[in-house]
Amino acid sequence: MWIRAVAVTAALTLLLTPAVGCAPSAPPPQPTNVDLTGTWCGSSGDRLDLRQDGSSQLDPISDAYLSHLLQDLRDTWSDEYIWRTYFDGRRPASAQGTWLLSDNRNGQAYDGDDRWVQLDFGERKAAPTRDHESPQRYRLGDALLVNHDGNGFELLALQGMPDEEWSSRFTPCAG
Repeated sequence: MWIRAVAVTAALTLLLTPAVGCAPSAPPPQPTNVDLTGTWCGSSGDRLDLRQDGSSQLDPISDAYLSHLLQDLRDTWSDEYIWRTYFDGRRPASAQGTWLLSDNRNGQAYDGDDRWVQLDFGERKAAPTRDHESPQRYRLGDALLVNHDGNGFELLALQGMPDEEWSSRFTPCAG
């Protein structure tokens, strides 16, 4: 009798174990403005404040994240030229603007349930001495992918498409 009980228990354990392992996990929660309002610390030392009124502030801006924000210009122009042409000769140390939680990235929808924080730090007008090939105006901003890592939300500045690598990662600042 005892051997029969052990055999039945072992058989049930073997049958139920794969079923438990194959159970679908719950999808990550959808972020809301309340979830994202607060101060976010970047992987390169940046601090991003997303305020309830829709305003935002990035202070300080690290070299790594600034390089990401200016990647379109940096493909062609040197830092000195960019600072002189769009930032009155000074490397930007901070930026103020607005933020919006959206289901598209810079006006482009992607498949899936991805949500994005659209950052807009305004349009920069070129100095009169600009090179004729450089843009007359440059919009400074970004779209950060909202990700849930199982413990909480994080914001990712992506190098390209959502399945590619990130260049900066923002997590809620402690305290």
